Amino acid sequence: MYAPHVSVIAHRGASAYAPEHNFAAYDLALAMGANAIELDLRETLDGELVVLHDATLERTAGDPRRIAALTRRDLEALDESVTPLALDDVFARYGAGTRYWIEIKDARPDAERTLVDAIWRHALLEQVTVQSFDRLSLRRICWLDRSLPRVALYRPGARPGALRRSTARIASYANGIGPSSASVNASVVLAAHACGLTVQPYTVNDRAEMKRLVELGVDGIFTDAPDRLRAVITATVRTQIAA
Repeated sequence: MYAPHVSVIAHRGASAYAPEHNFAAYDLALAMGANAIELDLRETLDGELVVLHDATLERTAGDPRRIAALTRRDLEALDESVTPLALDDVFARYGAGTRYWIEIKDARPDAERTLVDAIWRHALLEQVTVQSFDRLSLRRICWLDRSLPRVALYRPGARPGALRRSTARIASYANGIGPSSASVNASVVLAAHACGLTVQPYTVNDRAEMKRLVELGVDGIFTDAPDRLRAVITATVRTQIAA
């Protein structure tokens, strides 16, 4: 049975077609029908949250420095094309026009509070989901604002049986789970839904795997190619209706 409202979550934007985590990638993702954009956050030396997956600028800017050792002024000295976006700028650009799936890569209480403050300031409480591999971080987010949806991420290679057994415990402080797509089968989806948890696998670019997950009834899928996933969802739903 398919899920009629599978969310298309653009992994770092439409990163199959544009450099990750920049406005071009996010704009393209939304134009392709993404329901949400994913943001990885890092904290600068002076406490600003910027959108960057890695701990250093090596891969994205050819600069080996750690983002945690740099200030906003240091970042402004970089070429604009490789300067990490500020979270406030992303929120200001898209506002309530999309949903945001946000992971703080270095989970610390000060960064978590800065994130929650930014969500409140931009009036985006109904638009943001916070996800983390760090269970304690999710609990702290819950203490800061219980109304914010929280998703527990799982490392690649997690066994379906372990996922099933963890759902009741996860449901005590989170609203959903985010496993690798290879860890998801029908029993995982059923167990999660039975505990009131949503299921959002990552990161899926293969059409056959997209179709398998849609038919399992997952609630959302992370992808680098939002247009491809949107087409698979549409085709799968039409096939089910025709049957």
